[in-house]
Amino acid sequence: MINKMHGISFGWQEWRAGDPTDVFEIQCREKILLNNKETLKQYAIGYCKGEELICRPKKGTFGVMFLKDNIEFWFHLTIKEFNKIIQER
Repeated sequence: MINKMHGISFGWQEWRAGDPTDVFEIQCREKILLNNKETLKQYAIGYCKGEELICRPKKGTFGVMFLKDNIEFWFHLTIKEFNKIIQER
């Protein structure tokens, strides 16, 4: 289980640092994300409700922070994607 983080951790620089296409070579489409959930879980370090983010707040989502190759970055997952990938529900 990854840790809940404060929305202030999800800033502009971390958002611009990477996305699933650039870092994981995974397109940001639900089916493709779900098929690659083990890779995403391996690098996930924290999350925050989308509406609590200081950068790009978005209802109905979670911001998920990742760490790969010493670079922290984050992107949004829908609640459904988050539950199936991170929470495994």
